[in-house]
Amino acid sequence: MNKKMRRVSLFVRFVPIVFLVLLLLIVVVPACSRTPSPETQLANMITAHNRHDVVGELVFFAEDAVFAIPGQTPIVGKAAIRDLFEADSVMNSELIYTDLVVRGDTVIANSVIERNDMLRLLGVPEIHYLPGTRVVFKKGLIQRIEVTRFLQEEWSAMRTDFSNLMAWLQTAHPELLQDIRSGWLSRNTARSAEAWLKLASEWRESEANKGK
Repeated sequence: MNKKMRRVSLFVRFVPIVFLVLLLLIVVVPACSRTPSPETQLANMITAHNRHDVVGELVFFAEDAVFAIPGQTPIVGKAAIRDLFEADSVMNSELIYTDLVVRGDTVIANSVIERNDMLRLLGVPEIHYLPGTRVVFKKGLIQRIEVTRFLQEEWSAMRTDFSNLMAWLQTAHPELLQDIRSGWLSRNTARSAEAWLKLASEWRESEANKGK
C-alpha cells in the first residue's frame, strides 16, 4: 500500500472516532451545565412546600439531611423531615424566602416569612425570622437547613396567646396535658397538627362566646 492510500485508510478509520467524541461533548456537556443552582433548587423546594406537595418537597433533600430549629433537637433524616412537612401541610403553611445570598453550596436567606393556620388562630398573621437562615447543599441536594429565631416582638405576642390557650386547655381538656408534655401532641406530625388546629379553633370560639 502506497503512502497516499495509507493516509486515506487512517483518515477513514479515525474520522468516526472524532465524530463520536464530538457527539459526546454535544450531549454530555450541556446536560452537566443544566444542573440547577442551589438558589433554583431552593426556590423549587419552596414552591412544592407552598402547594403542600410533601413528596415533591422531599425530592430536594439528601437521605441524611438535617433540619435544625432553634431550641429543639435537630430533625435528622428524610423520614423525620417528612413528618414535619406533613404537619406543615395540615397547617396550610406558606413560606417566603427573599434577599438571598449564595456562597458556594450555601444559600443564606436574610428574609423569611411564614404564615399558617395555627399562627392565625393565635392572632399572629405571619412571623418573620431573623436574617441568616442557611440552606446547605451537597451534590445538588439539601444537606442541612438551619432556621433562625423569630423576631422578638412576634415571638412574645405568639407566646402570650399560646399561654392563654394552655390556660384554657387546663380547664377544658386536662386529659390532654400529659400528651402535650411528653406524648404525641408534642411531636411534629400531621396528627398532632390536626389536633392543635382543632383545639385552637375551640379555644377561639370559647373566647368569642365570652362576650355574648
